[in-house]
Amino acid sequence: MFRAVSCNIVKKPRSGRVLLRNTRYYHDDGVYGYRVPKEFKLPDYTEQELANRSQYGSLLRMVQAYRTHGHEGAQLDPLNIMKRKEVLALKPERYGLGKDDERYNLAGILHTNDALQENTSGGEEADFKTILNHLQAVYCGKIAYEFMHIPSASERRWWYHAVESWQKPELTVDQKKRIHELLVNSEVFDQFLGKKFPNVKRYGLEGAESMMVALDRLFELSALNGVQDVIIGMPHRGRLNLLCDLLNYPHAALFHKMKGFSELPEGTFASGDVISHLTNNPDLEYHGKKVHVSLLHNPSHLEAINPVAMGKARAKQTDRLATADSSCNLGDRVMCIQIHGDAAFTGQGVVMESFGMSNLPHYSSGGSVHIVVNNQLGYTTPAQNARSSAYCSDIGKMINVPVVHVNGDYPEDVARALDVVFEYRNKFRKDIILDLMCYRRWGHNELDEPAFTQPLMYNNIRHRTSVPKLYEKKLLQESVLSGENEVEAVRQRHVEMLEQGLQEAESYKPSSNYHLDGNWRGIEHIKEQPEEQVETGCDVELLKEIGKYSVTPPEGIKVHPRLQKYHIEQRLKKLSQGHSLDWATAEALAFGSLMKEGMDVRISGQDVGRGTFSQRHAMFVCQDTERAVVPLNHMENVKSHFEVANSPLSEFAVLGFEYGMSLESPKRLVLWEAQFGDFFNGAQIIIDTFLSSGEEKWLRQSGLVMLLPHGQDGAGPEHSSSRVERFLQMSNDPFDVNKAHRQAANWHIVNCTTPAQYFHVLRRQMLRQYRKPLVVISPKSLLKSPVAVSNLDEMGPGTRFQPVLGDNTIENTDQVKKVVFVSGKFYYDLVKERERRGMKDRVALIRIEELSPFPRNELKKEIEQYGQADEFVWCQEEPQNAGAYSFMAPRLSQLIPKDKVIQYVGREPLSAPAVGISSVFKQQASKLLEDIMK
Repeated sequence: MFRAVSCNIVKKPRSGRVLLRNTRYYHDDGVYGYRVPKEFKLPDYTEQELANRSQYGSLLRMVQAYRTHGHEGAQLDPLNIMKRKEVLALKPERYGLGKDDERYNLAGILHTNDALQENTSGGEEADFKTILNHLQAVYCGKIAYEFMHIPSASERRWWYHAVESWQKPELTVDQKKRIHELLVNSEVFDQFLGKKFPNVKRYGLEGAESMMVALDRLFELSALNGVQDVIIGMPHRGRLNLLCDLLNYPHAALFHKMKGFSELPEGTFASGDVISHLTNNPDLEYHGKKVHVSLLHNPSHLEAINPVAMGKARAKQTDRLATADSSCNLGDRVMCIQIHGDAAFTGQGVVMESFGMSNLPHYSSGGSVHIVVNNQLGYTTPAQNARSSAYCSDIGKMINVPVVHVNGDYPEDVARALDVVFEYRNKFRKDIILDLMCYRRWGHNELDEPAFTQPLMYNNIRHRTSVPKLYEKKLLQESVLSGENEVEAVRQRHVEMLEQGLQEAESYKPSSNYHLDGNWRGIEHIKEQPEEQVETGCDVELLKEIGKYSVTPPEGIKVHPRLQKYHIEQRLKKLSQGHSLDWATAEALAFGSLMKEGMDVRISGQDVGRGTFSQRHAMFVCQDTERAVVPLNHMENVKSHFEVANSPLSEFAVLGFEYGMSLESPKRLVLWEAQFGDFFNGAQIIIDTFLSSGEEKWLRQSGLVMLLPHGQDGAGPEHSSSRVERFLQMSNDPFDVNKAHRQAANWHIVNCTTPAQYFHVLRRQMLRQYRKPLVVISPKSLLKSPVAVSNLDEMGPGTRFQPVLGDNTIENTDQVKKVVFVSGKFYYDLVKERERRGMKDRVALIRIEELSPFPRNELKKEIEQYGQADEFVWCQEEPQNAGAYSFMAPRLSQLIPKDKVIQYVGREPLSAPAVGISSVFKQQASKLLEDIMK
């Protein structure tokens, strides 16, 4: 095995003090967060060192130039095609230096190592030639560093010490053979697939085989340093190599899939995914210590997996910290690794959004290690057309992430670079980037012809010896490998393994339970939509107690006087009366009751603590100190936590993060609230590729809840619609509603009209034996409406969510001539207009609270009551080409009498969600009510 020469290669500072790590702290909102570490206090310079710095100012300036610009002169590009200018800042004559035998005292100027001191005399004194050679070796070799942009002076000094005083250890024979084995296995694997499956796009690793060395070293260091879980998000390139050569994915399983069979168990109702999205979650062992590695499922949308991996890592760390001893810090036990391509790393905005979250209290995962597999080419786009920066890694500088560049043709240097990368992340709990400079031997996939667009680059590549063979040659010269027989034996051994896997592929049967292991044990995977009757009511006295806690600030917290009068006092009054409860109260009761039952709750989004419409106030901010507290976390005898995460102004990365959180445990209710419903479209990629189809493709369940404020309130084109039509279009609800057995819905879409309904649907989300994403078309104007209220009894024992709410105001159903189907808050406008016109006995209003899965049985029962009705109408506020009409009309038509049709009453088709002229909006609203009551 590839043994660690030293688990902590960086020496302590001269003072002997240990560099502080980020410390764990306990929020008032009941979760472990991230605190920016205190400034690292290295010892002050001694008078002699200060004198040296003054006396040798020219030398100091040159040393600083190497620290800043050394990477510009480093030997990083294996193809030697990077356009590099002469680095004038590194020339000694710029500083009046150049006499090889002139000696300098290095104290306070340059950190030294044992090798440097062997060429010195008198402690840390050295001649100029030795100093220059040392700087060249450290900063301009096959490894280069960028850290001078870090604003913390003490952190920069950590880097000076780390790289300047570090003597690269000589690897042992076993370590070199391990590297050789990894490289050869990767090459043999790609060549075998190319021969046996020549027409399959495999996105091989040829040209970047050193990625395997980097990851193996990272896994080893993780195991040796007590990291128990590693979460990996990566794209397609090299994924199969990693799966089979490091993550123990059976070769038979891969070949079974490549032959056209499913990777999922027989009888599973799922569509599966392509080979470049496969995954595995093994326990790896290094030197007797284990680390669990989880490679996450990913879509083809590059970089979309990044925030998902961060969210899953955060969830794992939160769970581990809750049960760990007090010495355990954020990031000690769990590490996130994100693997990128160079073009996508620069080009995809979610990278920036994810970096922006990485150090925030509710989103830090203890520092991610980023490995950029730098092909110097994006599909067919060369680097100079792919970005405006010198390096693809420059995007990390937005949050001062240090960068380690390394030449992928030198795998030993790659392994050494990972030592520094891991040590930095382990000490500082911050992100760090490894820029692995390599190339792509074939096109974007093996079936492409890259010379169409990069003839010179690929002429260079086709005449290059592969990375494994270059390393083989080196080891033969060093006599680490005894000769060609040993080289061939390593290759043949792997070929035989692959041949055996190919033979076993025909009879291979995928595991039947891999997707419901660990935390998910006991959760069901349903194939057919159940006719469920999940009782979600609670004891009324318990709800009153929870409601009281929800507005009781801890001692010493001064609440804003308006909140005291209009929020706290009003809630307590209505709870005592047992009626007129609003949406925010029902939500708090749902959250608190789930916490009482041992489930954690997390709500995330922009301004969710207060709520966009100043309705929630799940957290109070002390008016004297600005200390934020979450009252529900102060309930007695409750170990669960309610995390209120006011998010950055991001949708894509934040929703991806919350999806990742939801993957970790079915006992955590995770909600994401859009500031307005239409803001979800900034996260459309997460919705399309993970939420709507993750279970269908990968059998991975998620109970994530999306709250999307919706309603035509005259707000104009934006802030009006959550585009419910898009979610319904992505629903797998069958068009034939009369099927005896319907496939299970991919998600549930609800548009509740009462707080009690909202209460029940949130509780149902966690009390079912399976998990589905929930899309809540949530209200705006109803949040504080006096008509949209509920009584405590509606949440009491024996109550549950009702997919359809019939018209209980109709006394004689035979007199009803028109049946109107409606969903959402427009119902209240119709009620008011019906009362105004005195048409209560002639028009029935049926509310469809759950749009998908389509509530066939409940609607059929309601329709049967109105046998004398002449008209059946679908009515909506949204334009005809939006809203639920196109989804509901063909399904409702199958339930009404055969001689009737579903009429549409609503706005005309419109490309925008709503008009932006208030007078036009009012005219439309008035006509809409008139048309429905004709």
